[in-house]
Amino acid sequence: MDQFLRTYQRFNLEEVEKHLLILGDLTGDCAACRHLGISYQTAKECPRCKTIFKYVTSRRLETHPGERFQIASRLKELRPELAFIDYEDYKKTLGRNKAREFFGK
Repeated sequence: MDQFLRTYQRFNLEEVEKHLLILGDLTGDCAACRHLGISYQTAKECPRCKTIFKYVTSRRLETHPGERFQIASRLKELRPELAFIDYEDYKKTLGRNKAREFFGK
């Protein structure tokens, strides 16, 4: 029986951010241009900036961390072509990089 396990691999954060679909409760938004109201069930690309989505994450992980594997499972069924990125990891790394840029390190 297949199960979801968290694994770690290196990603280029700029690449992920350019191609990331971030899910809210009902719709998603594009991480590259912040366009809102994207149907995460069907959208292959952002309607505004035309970026092709390769990765997906969910803000719901912040408020319901215990649902991580259920969310990943549902998304994999809906959108098997997208790689699931942990939202907490993404936000932490993005914040750390922005702080380094700000302080010039």
